[in-house]
Amino acid sequence: MSINRHDPLSVELQRRMRAGILSRRDAVRLLAAFGLTTAGTSTPRGVYAQEATPESPSMATPALGLRPDGTRMWRVQVSGGSEADLLEFMTFFPRELTINAGDTVFFDFQGLFAPHTVTFLAGQEIPPLIVPADDTAATPAGGGPPTVMFNSTAAFPAGGAIYDETSIVNSGLNVLRPPDQPFALTFTTPGTFDYLCLVHPKMMTGTVTVQTQGATVPHEQADVDAMAVEHMAMLLDEGRAMIAGAEAMATPGAGPNGGTVWDVRAGDEGHEFAALRFFPGQLTIKAGDTVRWTADSEFEPHTVTFLGGDEPPDLVMPEPQEGGPPRLIINPAVVGRAGGPVYGGTGYANSGTMGADFAPFTGLTTYELTFDTPGEYLYYCALHGSPTRGMRATVTVT
Repeated sequence: MSINRHDPLSVELQRRMRAGILSRRDAVRLLAAFGLTTAGTSTPRGVYAQEATPESPSMATPALGLRPDGTRMWRVQVSGGSEADLLEFMTFFPRELTINAGDTVFFDFQGLFAPHTVTFLAGQEIPPLIVPADDTAATPAGGGPPTVMFNSTAAFPAGGAIYDETSIVNSGLNVLRPPDQPFALTFTTPGTFDYLCLVHPKMMTGTVTVQTQGATVPHEQADVDAMAVEHMAMLLDEGRAMIAGAEAMATPGAGPNGGTVWDVRAGDEGHEFAALRFFPGQLTIKAGDTVRWTADSEFEPHTVTFLGGDEPPDLVMPEPQEGGPPRLIINPAVVGRAGGPVYGGTGYANSGTMGADFAPFTGLTTYELTFDTPGEYLYYCALHGSPTRGMRATVTVT
C-alpha cells in the first residue's frame, strides 16, 4: 500500500519527528515496517501548540456532549504540557470521571515528548513496557548491550470499542495511532473501572465510574474542561518552580588529579509532571574537568548522547513479521554505552539507557565523561529529544 504526505499515520509520525520524539529515519522505518511507502512524503507545514489545553483539542475530536439517543460523548485529555519549558504532564484530565452506561469516552492524546497509552487491564497484571528481544537478550555474550524491544502487548492496540471489564482494552502507543483514528470507548456496564498509561504506570492512573443509564451526572463536559484548565495551570506553576530550583542546585565537587566533577541531573519529576531536560542545561567547565550525569528515576529513562560529527542513531529498528505487527527493536547503539571515559568532541559517545524501564537490562543510572579539549559540545537524550528539539543541552569547555 502506498501513501502520500496526507496519510494520517505519516502525518502523525512526522509530527513526532518535528517535536524531537522520532528521528526522520525512525519514522521511515516505522512506515516501512507497517507495509507503507514514503514516496511523496514531506514534512507537513504548520505550528504545533506548545501548551495543550481543552480549548485546543486534536483534529480528530468527535462531537462531544449529549447525543440523540440520550447518551453522551465525553473527552479525557491524555497528558499535555509546555514545549517551551520541556515539561510533560503525566496525568489524565480529569483523573476521575463519572458517566452513565452507554456513554462513550474519547481519550485525547496531547503529549509532547513522551509516548503514552490508555489501558484498561480488566484485573490483569501490568505488562512491562520493555522486554528482551530473545532468550539471550538480557545477558548478551561479550558484554555488549542487551537486545530489547517494546513489548507488543503494550505498544499495539488490543480489544474493541466497548469496555465491560471482561478483557484488556489498550490504545497502544499514541505514536502509532493516526490522528484520524481517535481512541474512544463505550461503557455498557455500571461499575468503577481503573486504567493507566503503560509507559508511566506509577504516575498516570485514572478511573471511570459508570452509573446506570439515565442517572444524573455530577459534571458536564464544560465543567470537566474548566477543572482541567485549572489543574494544568497548577501543574505548570509547580513544574516551573521545580525547574528553577533544580537549575540552582548544580554545584561542582572535587575530582581526581586536581580536576572538578560537575553533577548534572538527567530529568526530574514532581507529582503528575516530568521535566524532560538536563539540569543545568548549559554548563561551562575547564579542560580536564569531569561531568557526572545521574538518571535514577523510576518513571522516565534517559540517555546522554554526544554525536561528535556522527549521524543520530535510529531509536527504533522495526522488524516486520508476517501475519502480525512489527517487532519494535530498540537500537543497541542507544541502549548500550559507547565511547571511552575521555571526550574531545569527535565520535559517538553515549551513556546507554539509564534508569526506569531499562534499569533491569542495563543497570545504568550514572555516566561520567572527562573533557580534555576546549569547545562547545551539544548532547541530547535519544529517548526524548534530538540534536535540534526536545531534551538537549550543552557543555562548554574552556
